[in-house]
Amino acid sequence: MSVFSITVFYVIINIDMPFPSRIKELIQSLISGIKTVIIGFFRNMAEKAAQLRVRIQVILDRLLERIPAGKRRLVLMITAGVCAVLLIIIAGTSLLARGRSGEQRISSSGYGASSGRDAVQRAVIPPDELFLPAEPDFVPGVMLERDRRAAWTAEDAAPLWQDPLKNGEQEWRDRIEKTVDEILESVP
Repeated sequence: MSVFSITVFYVIINIDMPFPSRIKELIQSLISGIKTVIIGFFRNMAEKAAQLRVRIQVILDRLLERIPAGKRRLVLMITAGVCAVLLIIIAGTSLLARGRSGEQRISSSGYGASSGRDAVQRAVIPPDELFLPAEPDFVPGVMLERDRRAAWTAEDAAPLWQDPLKNGEQEWRDRIEKTVDEILESVP
């Protein structure tokens, strides 16, 4: 019975119109019966909620007794984190489902399937505008191996080798050899 009908019955009872006394008594008893049912329903629900709260409290107390006192905070934080992750997953799933049903509504609308697709395609950013273009590749590829040569010519080795005796480096070489010889001769 809706709130409107209860209001109508209340107005009918309190209006000073010439109704037969029997109808007025029936309506009053109907309203008092509805009031009694509603109050009983809410009292019953409150009692069940209180019982459920007590049961949950007992279960939580038993669980907390099993957890060592030093680790309770850690366990509660981990539990809260897991619950938060589950809520995020549930919310994300419902949002994805809602988005898919919205796409289906667009495609099945009276405007035709092609207009819905066109609207979605107009909303999508083309990859050319979203990402930077690829840079030209001037670097040669990496050579992981090469063919071994049996013998090197002087021209092949020229870029990779410099003769140490060239440009007067023989003087330095003689000094170094003299110093090394002195050190080795001084050791018994």
